[in-house]
Amino acid sequence: MFPLKNISHLKLLEIVARIDFFKSLSVAQRELLLNSSTCYKCYKDKYVQQQDDLNCNFYIVLSGKIAITKQNSAEHATDKIVGYICVGEFIGESSFINKHRKSASAKAVEDSIILCIDQDALRGLPAVLKDKCKDAIIAGMAARIIYLTEQIQQLS
Repeated sequence: MFPLKNISHLKLLEIVARIDFFKSLSVAQRELLLNSSTCYKCYKDKYVQQQDDLNCNFYIVLSGKIAITKQNSAEHATDKIVGYICVGEFIGESSFINKHRKSASAKAVEDSIILCIDQDALRGLPAVLKDKCKDAIIAGMAARIIYLTEQIQQLS
């Protein structure tokens, strides 16, 4: 991934305004969060994160599509696609919350723009903004659980 430097701050604010994760934030809060985060360009077939990486970064997809993959086993280096993450969805929430290794890899299916929020950046933000971010993570995880439950029911 490469830091995205050629996008204006105003354009970035416009992009995040369309994403559910940021809906509960005021414009000033969005600006504050963006100023403490890093935006990346992830080219097709490049990794956003790899399984077992030890970082606490949380990634929100602003554009593009990401494949989530898991290694079949330690002796087989082949990855199996277990799902896709699209615009407005996020990855890395488990390691962000629990400070443990990444449980899956994430690879760009197409050129994508990713917003990276790390724990250190979030730690320095006002409590009300941190709470809103946590609420947005919980809402996103709840939506994912509902979706996965429906998928499991369709398989039965």
